[in-house]
Amino acid sequence: MIYLECGENLITAKSDSVFGGVYKLVAIEKNGKIIPKIKISENTEKITNPSFKKVCRFYCKDTGFALADVVMLKDEVVPTDSYQIFDPNNTWKKKSLANYTVRELQEKIFENGKLIYKMPTLKEIADYCKKELETIWDEIKRLNNPQKYYVDLSKELYDLKNKMLNEK
Repeated sequence: MIYLECGENLITAKSDSVFGGVYKLVAIEKNGKIIPKIKISENTEKITNPSFKKVCRFYCKDTGFALADVVMLKDEVVPTDSYQIFDPNNTWKKKSLANYTVRELQEKIFENGKLIYKMPTLKEIADYCKKELETIWDEIKRLNNPQKYYVDLSKELYDLKNKMLNEK
């Protein structure tokens, strides 16, 4: 099994149009074990996050508003009492989360080559988007000087990425 993530500029052929995504190898599965892979670039934004991952959204229990999204290793367990997020580019910028609920954002679409996802109707998609937008603070949604919404790496994923970069 090979695990990939999307990037940009996947070209089907020189004369054909460009698709705004490219698949980059992030892990392989060998003998039932996940072996993380990383793509290194001079452009730090193009360095991939290795291994099989999940994305979790943290919500405030009191308000229902989204606090942050965290990209983490697939097998990581999220603590239920407190969690510290940090900016992976400026690691001294930290914030402790408490009194939250967590939801995995990704859903499995295919399993063993079979479609297992129930395709939502257009109305269900619109209702879902409206509901999710209601969990985002107005300060983040405003067009002028929006506040940053945090999408961070977990400490485990950050450490794995740095370890792999230092081994190169």
